[in-house]
Amino acid sequence: MPEELRQLLGLVVRALEIAGASALILGLLLATFHCVRRYFREGAKPAIASYRNALGRIVLIGLEILVAATIIKTITLDPTLRSAGLLAIMVLIRTALGLTTVLEVYGHWPWQKTPATEET
Repeated sequence: MPEELRQLLGLVVRALEIAGASALILGLLLATFHCVRRYFREGAKPAIASYRNALGRIVLIGLEILVAATIIKTITLDPTLRSAGLLAIMVLIRTALGLTTVLEVYGHWPWQKTPATEET
């Protein structure tokens, strides 16, 4: 691979890593701000529920961006077994968080048509 392309891909990876971290930090700050505002308008229960949903979405977005950076890095810049293992771990974490966030936000698993009901 030409050195110029390698450097460009390195910059793209670095930009994606910065974007992913920024999305996490900014999302946390914005979600916290909205939670505090909602707390004073509507009370604790709705504020905390919306905060949890917002944090779940923020984590998923940040992880998506970081996984994209890791995929590019693993395939093009650092094709080692260690980097492939790191990518696999990140994808597993992202999948687990995605599934649990969907359950938390919508009240049912993605493959279910209706919300799960509590058995008594």
